[in-house]
Amino acid sequence: MRSRIDDMTAFRWRAALALGMILAPAAATAQGFQINEHGMCATGRGGTGIALPCGDGSSIWFNPAGIVGGTGMTLGVGTHFVVAGGAFTDDFTGRETDLQNGAIPVPHVYATYGVSDRLAFGLGAFVPYGLGTEWPATFAGRYLGYDNSLFSIYVQPTIAIKPHPMISVGAGVDAIVSTVRLTQRIDLSSQIVDEATGTTFGQLGIPPGTDFASVQLRGTGAMKFAAHVGVMLRPTEWLRFGARYLSGARIVYAGRVDFQPVPTGVVLPPGNPISLAEPLLPDDQPLPLDDLLGTLGLFLPGAPLADSTGTASIAMPQQFRLGAAVRVRPGVWVMAEWHWTDWSAYDEVPVDFDNPLTPDLTVDGSYVDVHTFKGGVEWEPNERWTVRAGYLRHAGASPDHNVTPLLPEGDRNAFSGGVGLKLSERLMLDVGYQFIRQDHRRGRVVDPPPGATPQQVVDKVNSGLFTFSGHQIGATMTFRLFR
Repeated sequence: MRSRIDDMTAFRWRAALALGMILAPAAATAQGFQINEHGMCATGRGGTGIALPCGDGSSIWFNPAGIVGGTGMTLGVGTHFVVAGGAFTDDFTGRETDLQNGAIPVPHVYATYGVSDRLAFGLGAFVPYGLGTEWPATFAGRYLGYDNSLFSIYVQPTIAIKPHPMISVGAGVDAIVSTVRLTQRIDLSSQIVDEATGTTFGQLGIPPGTDFASVQLRGTGAMKFAAHVGVMLRPTEWLRFGARYLSGARIVYAGRVDFQPVPTGVVLPPGNPISLAEPLLPDDQPLPLDDLLGTLGLFLPGAPLADSTGTASIAMPQQFRLGAAVRVRPGVWVMAEWHWTDWSAYDEVPVDFDNPLTPDLTVDGSYVDVHTFKGGVEWEPNERWTVRAGYLRHAGASPDHNVTPLLPEGDRNAFSGGVGLKLSERLMLDVGYQFIRQDHRRGRVVDPPPGATPQQVVDKVNSGLFTFSGHQIGATMTFRLFR
């Protein structure tokens, strides 16, 4: 005869399975340039932390309501490293170009103080949005971007209260400090020689892919603020729910725009179209192209490619998340979450140059709103050790016509694991690892022609296959300073 404990355990396993089935339709999701690994406890269980808080203070990010429920101070400090690998294979040449990203550190710091079981304060710093893509300077997509980065640091003071034993509520205000770097090459063949006729260097015989300049924008964003609120419900000892919302912000970056000449090494033969078109040039002698470009003074003050200042505007999307956790047996929790991210806010990145002779540009985003699904499990076999595992899936936020070297993402499956070790009564170490497997995705390495429809871009401009995989590994040390 089954005992009541056996019946309850079976019911909780069924409840956990039902949660996963309810949230599973959200599996087609997006990541964009979002970063979710802000505590290795949560990372080990698939990034879940909305309903079941970790003890390292990371609820400041995952759900502000989770910091209340105890007394004393806790300090959580850690970092994880993003190690990405990928390549682009050209359809026509078969050439494979490898991504050159190094290991990127992403730190997180949390401090919480429980005044009582019903009131707590916290302060956290984390990087919820960021990207870094570095390709060789010879890469075919260098005219769209080959060395780019964006990092947005959120500093969040937080307060949480527990108005009822079953309910906790938390809120914070995020001060956002952000930096951006965009780097591109400029193709001489596309530059206009004669404004009156619109004649380009390409029409005078300069082949496509002739680099003659590099432009880089480095900027710091004006400080913006976002709101972060969360709630947790605990109807029983074995069932918990959570929800949280983070508002969006559009950040305007101001900084320097630097142009650098790039030697072409091209020597045009006698009788070339440029010598024939310019009466001051001898048409019976070879013409070093770099000498000619030097006489034009393109990089001098007041010229179109003179160093100046400029601005760029980038949207950080809003988020809404729901989660649930079920304790299926003593020491074993199963978690599931659904996320919505307003990626349609990332529609375009306008870059405006203060030099009136330098044409402004716009980096197309065209992202779409997306959802995500995460699942995790946590097991405490004894008082010292905790073992975790998790899974998540998301699709690329960018549409098929806008998969570029800036962020060549696609459908991803991520598998994670981790352990927690209680070193002493006041010291805890959490280690987490995540493997990211991305499906191959076709994309483009040049701008589409003006007026091209999205389907025309997919059919005619997308010219190769992006591949990607990644590893994330890190550690969080938690100090319980006093109780």
